Amino acid sequence: MRPSQSAPVPVPTPIRWWRLRPWSRNHLMRPSDRYEAVIVMLAAILVLLLIPFAAAFGTATHARLQHQTQALRTSVHQVPAVLLEDSYPAPDTPDDSLRPTGTQDTARARWSTPHGDRTAAVPTDSPAKAGQTVTISVDADGNLTGPLPSTQENTVVAVTAAFGIWALAAGAVVLPTVLAHALFNRNRMRRWAHEWKQFDMPPR
Repeated sequence: MRPSQSAPVPVPTPIRWWRLRPWSRNHLMRPSDRYEAVIVMLAAILVLLLIPFAAAFGTATHARLQHQTQALRTSVHQVPAVLLEDSYPAPDTPDDSLRPTGTQDTARARWSTPHGDRTAAVPTDSPAKAGQTVTISVDADGNLTGPLPSTQENTVVAVTAAFGIWALAAGAVVLPTVLAHALFNRNRMRRWAHEWKQFDMPPR
């Protein structure tokens, strides 16, 4: 009866990658294997170095958005507006282009500006009747403004921008690395096939 043989223990991925380091003393590594290891190592370093740059870009984006929001907040003021009709739930596909879409109640209203009266559909916090007065936000020219972005919304935009710029830059580094790996692997397989063919040839 043949003694039982234990299955080979798989080598963990970090150890396998460490064995492929460019300065390895493994005599089985060819020059092309070392070149490939150098390319992979440089790509990994570049991808890691892109993280602080992406974080700085996100921080600058957040500061710029906060500055814009603060500038908008200083230029926006509230004025009274008189409703010209009863409020109604805003439809998803309104027939009137002046009526905004959404689920909040809206109604056409009129308010005074330095350049004359303005009329537009404005949101209302609760159902209201024609003739009631509501408070709306307008800019310096009296134009109706939408809700200002909050700090949380600016943070989400900044984080998304930072991750996006990092993903694009990392992709620009990883894609050539993957292509180089495919070329090295193809060349390696071709050389192995040639050597196996030489090995199978009978001695002259």
